[in-house]
Parts: sequence; structure tokens; C-alpha cells
Amino acid sequence: MAAITSFGKLSFIFALLLALVACGTDRDEQAAREDEPAPLSALAPPDEEAFVRTWQGVLPCSDCAGIQTRLTLRREDDGSQRFELEETYLGADGGNVFTLAGDWRQVRQRGDSGPALVFRIDPDGADQWFELQDDGSLELLDARGESRPDAIGHRLQRI
Repeated sequence: MAAITSFGKLSFIFALLLALVACGTDRDEQAAREDEPAPLSALAPPDEEAFVRTWQGVLPCSDCAGIQTRLTLRREDDGSQRFELEETYLGADGGNVFTLAGDWRQVRQRGDSGPALVFRIDPDGADQWFELQDDGSLELLDARGESRPDAIGHRLQRI
């Protein structure tokens, strides 16, 4: 029977440690990938296909209890892009409903955490900006197209 030398034992232990470290790295990378949010491309509407997407929520209001907001974006087969924004001002008077419809544009810009997908509704009129979030919600941006300090309170959830 052949005797195992000290060098052989050390070589075997070193090779075993390398294999264990390599396996652990793969698991850590796989776990990190699973925790990452879906890429915006998976949440965004396709660039050239017809679709309808709707979001809703209650946005803050300075002189009422909130604004129940529903935004629908449509892209038709002919490529036209239309939106409908319905806002109901909540409060004592109640029932103040305003509807705005028009064209929208999809814009890519750089956000705090990398590239952002922004929908500009009514770019030739009121021009409101909504940024698509990692969870599929839309955040209402300020008039310059930047996040608000209380951004989470300015979000619409996808329905």
C-alpha cells in the first residue's frame, strides 16, 4: 500500500477547500440574482405591440382628503399612444371628477439607480411625468421629471 506524504495531504486539503469556496460563491451569486427585482424591460409595455395598461391609487392633495387617480395607457395597432387620466377629489364636497385624455410618450432617462422608464402624458398640455418602478407601480414625478421627496406617497399601483 502506498503511503500518503504530507505534501499529498496538503494538496488534497487545498484542492478540497478551493472546491468548497467555488461552490459557495455560485450559491451566493444565484441567491443575489433571485433577490433582484425584475428588469424594467419585463415590466414595461412592449415598444411596438398594441397593449392596455392601467394603474390606480390615491395621490396626496393639499386641500382635500386625496385624489383617487386612475391612469390608463394604450398603444393601438397603428402605433398611436393614447392615455386617459381620471381624478376624483375626495373630501366633504366629494364627487369632483375630472377626466383628461390625450397622447403620451415613452422616455428613457437616467434615474438615481440607473436607467429609468418614464411615461409623459399630455406632453403638449399639462405634461405629467410617471416613472415605472421595479415593482410595476408608477411614481408621479415633479414638473422637472424628478422624484419627489415623499415619492412613495405619489405612487399608483398596477391593476
